[in-house]
Amino acid sequence: MPYAFATLLFLLSLATGIPAIPQLLRMRNIKQNGVPTTGLVHLDGGPTGGLMTSFLGKVNYPQIFFRTPDDKEYIFEIVDSSNFKMYRYKSGESIDVVYDKNAPSFAYAKREWDNAVRDLWMCGAELLAAIILWNIGLALKIPI
Repeated sequence: MPYAFATLLFLLSLATGIPAIPQLLRMRNIKQNGVPTTGLVHLDGGPTGGLMTSFLGKVNYPQIFFRTPDDKEYIFEIVDSSNFKMYRYKSGESIDVVYDKNAPSFAYAKREWDNAVRDLWMCGAELLAAIILWNIGLALKIPI
């Protein structure tokens, strides 16, 4: 039984950590030439955008608007999904944005960096729990 739980925790750690790694790498590349600014969240309430239904809950695509010092406006989208009625972003909210000064179209919300780092820590904790459970099964000589 501990081996089954250890295997499930291992698979959960992969599902948590694998999506966070490319996201962190992309944001790290942006951060090298990054310039902090403030962006404004806009949620499209139209029938074709903004809010969609999925089998895991609702998926929201907030658009983040920000301006560079030369007064050009840029937009990027974030996937904001939730099984509940609460979303991470609300329309009209002001958030911290980091954009690449050489290519301002490459940007990310600072909160997304924090979420990706959190996911990597969760991946490590799940992997550690899987290893501990597996070793408990071995120490107690429970057959696989």
